[in-house]
Amino acid sequence: MNVIPGRWAKLPVLLAILGLAGCAGPRLEVATAPSQPSVTLTDAGIQLTILPNTWSGYPSDLGRHYTPVEIRIQNDRTEEIQVRYGDFLAVDEARNQYRAVPPAEVARALFGARWPYGDLPSRYGRMPSYPPLLAWPGPWWPYPYWSYRYPYYGYPFYGPYYPDPFFYDYPYSWSRPTGYDILTLALREGRVLPGVRVQGFLYFQQATQRASLLTLTWVPASADGKPLTTLSAQFRIVR
Repeated sequence: MNVIPGRWAKLPVLLAILGLAGCAGPRLEVATAPSQPSVTLTDAGIQLTILPNTWSGYPSDLGRHYTPVEIRIQNDRTEEIQVRYGDFLAVDEARNQYRAVPPAEVARALFGARWPYGDLPSRYGRMPSYPPLLAWPGPWWPYPYWSYRYPYYGYPFYGPYYPDPFFYDYPYSWSRPTGYDILTLALREGRVLPGVRVQGFLYFQQATQRASLLTLTWVPASADGKPLTTLSAQFRIVR
């Protein structure tokens, strides 16, 4: 009978937890066609496609803090149009309004101003508690744990095998570009040339905690800032 070493015996449990964490959280369903993964709206020579449940970047639990929605825009007009975060809006059935948050602000809020592991002691008392993010230390390399036990090998930033490969401490053993996916996968503001398509994620203020119905609206503008039309779609929030 094969015996799994104690260090690796936790692996199946950890993978199961990660799988549940990745699937947990509210989802958005197209109100008029729940089985469809996206909705496409077309008007005034502009095509808008909304894909509400496609976030697979880092962190995987971003939906616990913001509402990521993938947007694809096709400009079939003969002139440029503008993409601006302020032109996107989400409103729930209680008329609560949620704005699209700039990606740099999202990254800063999650990784630059909050401690991701809950209450910590300080000279001024206890720091505020926040739900933990699934922020892992980074790549695990098969280096022997003993090489990290001495000051000249990086103390106090121990390696992934000291004292246990599944013990996640902070600061991380290796630096991780924690906001990289949030920034690089985001929809960019700016002008969209005729015949060109752009895509990326919008990060709305957390809009799925209390509501059951959400209406996403975009008012595209011409190059000189004049509104061209209103594109709107309704989604049910499934928990």
